[in-house]
Amino acid sequence: MERLIAAVWPEAYRLAAAILHDRGLAEDAAQEACAAMAVALASLKDARAFRSWFYRLVVHEAIGVARRRRKIASLDEAAFQPMEEDRAQTLDLGNALHRLPPEQRVVVLLHYYAGLNSREIAEAAKLPASTVRFHLMLARRALRRAISLAEPPASTEVVSNAN
Repeated sequence: MERLIAAVWPEAYRLAAAILHDRGLAEDAAQEACAAMAVALASLKDARAFRSWFYRLVVHEAIGVARRRRKIASLDEAAFQPMEEDRAQTLDLGNALHRLPPEQRVVVLLHYYAGLNSREIAEAAKLPASTVRFHLMLARRALRRAISLAEPPASTEVVSNAN
Protein backbone atom coordinates (compact mmCIF):
# COMPACT_ATOMS: atom_id res chain seq x y z
CA MET A 1 0.00 0.00 0.00
CA GLU A 2 2.89 2.38 0.78
CA ARG A 3 4.36 1.90 -2.71
CA LEU A 4 0.97 2.47 -4.32
CA ILE A 5 0.40 5.67 -2.34
CA ALA A 6 3.92 6.86 -3.20
CA ALA A 7 3.18 6.20 -6.88
CA VAL A 8 -0.18 8.03 -6.98
CA TRP A 9 0.63 10.86 -4.57
CA PRO A 10 2.26 13.24 -7.12
CA GLU A 11 -0.74 13.04 -9.47
CA ALA A 12 -3.21 13.38 -6.60
CA TYR A 13 -1.41 16.43 -5.28
CA ARG A 14 -1.05 18.10 -8.70
CA LEU A 15 -4.70 17.56 -9.55
CA ALA A 16 -5.88 18.79 -6.14
CA ALA A 17 -3.56 21.81 -6.35
CA ALA A 18 -4.87 22.69 -9.78
CA ILE A 19 -8.44 22.48 -8.52
CA LEU A 20 -7.90 24.28 -5.22
CA HIS A 21 -5.12 26.73 -6.13
CA ASP A 22 -3.70 26.32 -2.62
CA ARG A 23 -0.85 24.02 -1.63
CA GLY A 24 -1.98 23.34 1.92
CA LEU A 25 -5.54 22.55 0.93
CA ALA A 26 -4.25 20.40 -1.95
CA GLU A 27 -2.17 18.35 0.46
CA ASP A 28 -5.22 17.83 2.66
CA ALA A 29 -7.39 16.77 -0.29
CA ALA A 30 -4.70 14.47 -1.73
CA GLN A 31 -4.14 12.84 1.67
CA GLU A 32 -7.87 12.28 2.12
CA ALA A 33 -8.07 10.79 -1.39
CA CYS A 34 -5.16 8.43 -0.65
CA ALA A 35 -6.79 7.40 2.63
CA ALA A 36 -10.08 6.78 0.84
CA MET A 37 -8.22 4.75 -1.78
CA ALA A 38 -6.60 2.59 0.89
CA VAL A 39 -9.98 1.88 2.46
CA ALA A 40 -11.90 1.25 -0.76
CA LEU A 41 -9.24 -0.43 -2.94
CA ALA A 42 -10.60 -3.90 -2.24
CA SER A 43 -13.95 -2.86 -3.75
CA LEU A 44 -12.35 -2.00 -7.12
CA LYS A 45 -13.39 -4.81 -9.43
CA ASP A 46 -11.41 -3.90 -12.56
CA ALA A 47 -7.79 -2.80 -12.19
CA ARG A 48 -7.97 -1.10 -15.60
CA ALA A 49 -10.46 1.38 -14.10
CA PHE A 50 -8.03 2.38 -11.34
CA ARG A 51 -6.99 5.67 -12.97
CA SER A 52 -10.47 7.13 -13.39
CA TRP A 53 -11.56 5.63 -10.06
CA PHE A 54 -8.66 7.28 -8.25
CA TYR A 55 -9.21 10.60 -10.03
CA ARG A 56 -12.82 10.42 -8.85
CA LEU A 57 -11.59 10.16 -5.26
CA VAL A 58 -9.24 13.12 -5.68
CA VAL A 59 -11.88 15.25 -7.40
CA HIS A 60 -14.44 14.41 -4.73
CA GLU A 61 -12.08 15.39 -1.93
CA ALA A 62 -10.89 18.57 -3.68
CA ILE A 63 -14.41 19.74 -4.41
CA GLY A 64 -15.38 19.02 -0.82
CA VAL A 65 -12.45 21.09 0.44
CA ALA A 66 -13.34 23.90 -2.03
CA ARG A 67 -16.95 23.95 -0.86
CA ARG A 68 -15.97 24.01 2.80
CA ARG A 69 -13.45 26.76 2.11
CA ARG A 70 -15.98 28.82 0.16
CA LYS A 71 -18.29 28.75 3.17
CA ILE A 72 -15.63 30.19 5.47
CA ALA A 73 -13.89 32.53 3.01
CA SER A 74 -13.34 35.99 4.38
CA LEU A 75 -15.09 39.00 2.93
CA ASP A 76 -11.73 40.38 1.82
CA GLU A 77 -10.96 37.30 -0.27
CA ALA A 78 -14.41 37.30 -1.84
CA ALA A 79 -14.24 41.00 -2.68
CA PHE A 80 -10.79 40.95 -4.35
CA GLN A 81 -10.98 41.93 -8.00
CA PRO A 82 -8.01 43.24 -9.97
CA MET A 83 -8.32 46.82 -11.16
CA GLU A 84 -9.22 47.27 -14.83
CA GLU A 85 -5.78 48.56 -15.83
CA ASP A 86 -4.06 45.64 -14.08
CA ARG A 87 -6.15 42.94 -15.76
CA ALA A 88 -3.72 42.26 -18.62
CA GLN A 89 -0.80 42.01 -16.21
CA THR A 90 -2.49 39.72 -13.69
CA LEU A 91 -4.24 37.28 -15.99
CA ASP A 92 -2.63 33.98 -16.65
CA LEU A 93 -4.13 30.59 -17.30
CA GLY A 94 -3.86 29.57 -13.67
CA ASN A 95 -5.82 32.60 -12.51
CA ALA A 96 -8.40 32.13 -15.24
CA LEU A 97 -8.83 28.48 -14.25
CA HIS A 98 -9.09 29.43 -10.58
CA ARG A 99 -11.97 31.78 -11.39
CA LEU A 100 -14.00 28.94 -12.89
CA PRO A 101 -16.57 27.21 -10.69
CA PRO A 102 -15.05 24.04 -9.17
CA GLU A 103 -17.14 21.71 -11.37
CA GLN A 104 -15.92 23.38 -14.57
CA ARG A 105 -12.34 23.58 -13.31
CA VAL A 106 -12.35 19.85 -12.56
CA VAL A 107 -13.62 18.96 -16.03
CA VAL A 108 -11.06 21.19 -17.76
CA LEU A 109 -8.19 19.80 -15.70
CA LEU A 110 -9.20 16.18 -16.17
CA HIS A 111 -9.58 16.74 -19.92
CA TYR A 112 -6.50 18.83 -20.69
CA TYR A 113 -4.17 17.95 -17.81
CA ALA A 114 -4.96 14.30 -17.21
CA GLY A 115 -5.91 13.56 -20.83
CA LEU A 116 -9.23 11.89 -20.01
CA ASN A 117 -12.09 11.79 -22.49
CA SER A 118 -15.65 12.79 -21.53
CA ARG A 119 -16.65 9.22 -20.63
CA GLU A 120 -13.63 8.82 -18.33
CA ILE A 121 -14.25 12.25 -16.78
CA ALA A 122 -17.88 11.28 -16.23
CA GLU A 123 -16.74 8.21 -14.32
CA ALA A 124 -14.18 10.18 -12.30
CA ALA A 125 -16.55 13.04 -11.46
CA LYS A 126 -19.69 10.90 -11.11
CA LEU A 127 -21.51 12.97 -13.70
CA PRO A 128 -23.33 12.09 -16.91
CA ALA A 129 -21.06 12.42 -19.97
CA SER A 130 -23.42 15.04 -21.41
CA THR A 131 -22.98 17.15 -18.26
CA VAL A 132 -19.21 16.82 -18.58
CA ARG A 133 -19.36 18.08 -22.16
CA PHE A 134 -21.65 20.94 -21.08
CA HIS A 135 -19.28 22.00 -18.28
CA LEU A 136 -16.36 21.80 -20.69
CA MET A 137 -18.19 24.04 -23.17
CA LEU A 138 -19.03 26.61 -20.46
CA ALA A 139 -15.47 26.55 -19.16
CA ARG A 140 -14.00 27.09 -22.63
CA ARG A 141 -16.31 30.07 -23.17
CA ALA A 142 -15.35 31.57 -19.82
CA LEU A 143 -11.64 31.07 -20.51
CA ARG A 144 -11.94 32.63 -23.98
CA ARG A 145 -13.78 35.60 -22.46
CA ALA A 146 -11.14 35.99 -19.72
CA ILE A 147 -8.33 35.84 -22.23
CA SER A 148 -9.98 38.28 -24.64
CA LEU A 149 -10.53 40.77 -21.78
CA ALA A 150 -6.86 40.53 -20.91
CA GLU A 151 -5.55 41.19 -24.40
CA PRO A 152 -4.22 44.72 -24.76
CA PRO A 153 -6.11 46.84 -27.30
CA ALA A 154 -4.62 46.97 -30.78
CA SER A 155 -2.27 49.88 -31.25
CA THR A 156 -3.78 52.84 -33.05
CA GLU A 157 -0.49 54.70 -33.28
CA VAL A 158 0.33 55.92 -36.78
CA VAL A 159 3.96 55.85 -37.77
CA SER A 160 4.97 58.87 -39.78
CA ASN A 161 8.07 59.19 -41.92
CA ALA A 162 7.70 62.97 -42.23
CA ASN A 163 10.84 64.89 -41.31
